[in-house]
Amino acid sequence: MEIELKYILTEPISINKLFNDSQVEKIKVLDSENTLEMRAIYLDTENLDLMKNQIAFRIRYENHEPIATLKWGGSADFGLHIRGELNVPVDSAFLNKPTLALFKGSEIYDSLLKNLENSQFSKVMEMKFIRQEIRLDTKKSISVLSYDEGEILTRNGNVPIKEVELELYSGSEADMTALGEKLSKKYNLTPSNISKYQRGLELLGL
Repeated sequence: MEIELKYILTEPISINKLFNDSQVEKIKVLDSENTLEMRAIYLDTENLDLMKNQIAFRIRYENHEPIATLKWGGSADFGLHIRGELNVPVDSAFLNKPTLALFKGSEIYDSLLKNLENSQFSKVMEMKFIRQEIRLDTKKSISVLSYDEGEILTRNGNVPIKEVELELYSGSEADMTALGEKLSKKYNLTPSNISKYQRGLELLGL
């Protein structure tokens, strides 16, 4: 399960200012700041069977280490996204012949994916961005504050990525949400109910 707050930057701000905010300083985990080079490739069948079932299948390289991810269902309200998520590390050859078989044994596989195990998958879109992140611990929740900047790349053109996210790792969802609301008000962050993948689909007219 993935639980996160998503915000779009509608005006220029210093991300260093956000990451070094006095409240963030009090709760940040020592030496948890990190920068990741992200490349995400989203896949579907020729008939877009996954999209039609509100499922996203991607392979994302995090500093060149590939991870296969499945996301499905869920809800988004005032920037709070809650959805199913599975992550499985894969090897570099996986993209040559991607398969849903590695998600066998999960509820989502048994209910929606088993009939697509032998399907062929091709790229729908690609994303390239740099993520700056820091882990926060309020003693009631542990979350990761991140900033993504880059591009969504599609056959119909590209769209920029400039997003702030606060993802819950453990603990109280209400506590994480309260923290996000304080930061969004202070830095005029705009809650977004649209994922990066959905933005790419809109560009593709899907």
